[in-house]
Amino acid sequence: MRSHLLGILAVAAGFGLPPLQAHAGTFSISPLRVELGAAVQTGVLTIRNQEATPVVVQADTRLWEQVDGQEQLSPTRDVLVSPAVFTIPANGSQIVRVALRRAPDAERELSYRLILTEVPQQANPDFTGLSVALRLSLPVFVAPSAPAQPQLDWSATRSADGRLALAARNSGNAHARVLNFTVAPTAGDGRAIEQNTTAYILPGQSRTWTLDKKYNEATSNTDWQRLRVKGSTEAGDFEVEARLEGG
Repeated sequence: MRSHLLGILAVAAGFGLPPLQAHAGTFSISPLRVELGAAVQTGVLTIRNQEATPVVVQADTRLWEQVDGQEQLSPTRDVLVSPAVFTIPANGSQIVRVALRRAPDAERELSYRLILTEVPQQANPDFTGLSVALRLSLPVFVAPSAPAQPQLDWSATRSADGRLALAARNSGNAHARVLNFTVAPTAGDGRAIEQNTTAYILPGQSRTWTLDKKYNEATSNTDWQRLRVKGSTEAGDFEVEARLEGG
């Protein structure tokens, strides 16, 4: 996976403050996620500092779960990261290793997050802005002993205000990653509703999108009871039908 330039900029005006210069580190990280399993129990990442000054980074791992559509991170010792604290020289790089300390699950993929946090340093006396700490979160997946793949099941409902809500439940034993989709009536000329998203759905969990109301209003005379959902996931393109529940 190609390295990806990551950065952060705090906007003081959003907090009711006068405009100020803001600064945070800028990194490239490769790869952007770690995949472990029985055959590969250690992953290696390269973190490059794009700045002209050294940066101190703290690394930690968390158990990653999804409960009722909400992300939850909790402490874990299943996965260790080394080194836990390191300094990346100006325009330099650092190798980080992520090691699995438990056996993979027999049936289901396990998921964790690698958290990289910039440790704020004392600002230069000439700097009069905001010093912002960068915090990055990368997924860590542990493949089960059994063959693993996602299985998305799509359904649709109406929200309390009449908008269309589309849900995808992952009944497979590996994560799914939805990149985008459109939804339209299977019959008629109703305008398709587009949804650009990048969302992980862990095994046994679901994600719901409440779609833009203006598209629903523009096609209010169209039969939206049977829907065609087309889109892309990390595993490839898909096209399925979904029936509006309770419609």
